[in-house]
Amino acid sequence: MRTQDKKERRALDGSGGGSSRGQGRRGRLDDGDGDPGSDRSDYRDQESCVELVLVVFRARRTQIFANTKGAPVDIGHMVVVSVDRGEAIGRVLSKLSPLEQQVPIAGEVLRTAGRDDIERDRRNRPFEERVLEFAHRRVAARNLEMKLTGCESQLDRKRIRVYFTADSRMDFRDLVRDLAAEYHARIEMRQLGVRDDARHKDGVGICGRRLCCAGFLGDFSSVTLRAVREQHLSPNPAKVSGVCSRLMCCLAYEYEFYRKANRAFPEPGSVVKLGKDRVMVDRIDIFNDSVRVIHEDERAEDLSSEEFHRRKEQSRRRTGQSPDEAESPAGD
Repeated sequence: MRTQDKKERRALDGSGGGSSRGQGRRGRLDDGDGDPGSDRSDYRDQESCVELVLVVFRARRTQIFANTKGAPVDIGHMVVVSVDRGEAIGRVLSKLSPLEQQVPIAGEVLRTAGRDDIERDRRNRPFEERVLEFAHRRVAARNLEMKLTGCESQLDRKRIRVYFTADSRMDFRDLVRDLAAEYHARIEMRQLGVRDDARHKDGVGICGRRLCCAGFLGDFSSVTLRAVREQHLSPNPAKVSGVCSRLMCCLAYEYEFYRKANRAFPEPGSVVKLGKDRVMVDRIDIFNDSVRVIHEDERAEDLSSEEFHRRKEQSRRRTGQSPDEAESPAGD
């Protein structure tokens, strides 16, 4: 029985089989292509300082490669890199110092991409569409509850990645066998979350700009309804949700600023004791650092937040009130 299991594992791991590394890895797009047990840190042990480059691939995956050839590699240029069982093409996103930090190195930069490499990569687009079309048919034939969202092939077509979304984990080994038998390549299925799916597809947000997740965001931060409330935005899902149907990532950009401002400024409509008068806070302007109050004689006065709190504290000390008693909602 154990011998039979080993044979099946070898069949799935070879050129005629598939990889199930993607199962359960929801939303991880930066997994290494190399053997997880291999140690590529020997690049740093070379006498000459090795240049490290961060390469981004079409599916927004980013990996670090060592430029051991010594040829100049410029940011923004396309390069061919060595990956597990073949070659891949990507764009140089940035350069790193090998002494900066201990980072996993996926492989080597083989060469700057030439015309032949660019043409091979261009011919892979129709090939990926055919793979995805075949995969759609096999998913329907096997009644799998999954939605295929994209496909990515290595430059040499020795490895094919198929991206999908699903509500739960599932057994897709039969689908992997179908794809491997059809294309004689190593098949890798990667399950994505809805936010990673939006990044993978790319698009335009309601602001008219490119999606942040596809343009520059590396990791997703947690965004909750508290960010909506702190910024005094409408909780209408159509206004605060992105194309992924989750709260927009940009809600987190200014959340901390609004959170601090809401604690430094009074609530509009509250009644506060300032000097001898009880005034009502008419409006606040956190950007110009001002508070407009209405006195009992209906006279309006604009104060800085510092002046407002100074006069409020002086009034509280004279009357001996607690901070909570010094401020009350409108109508009290």
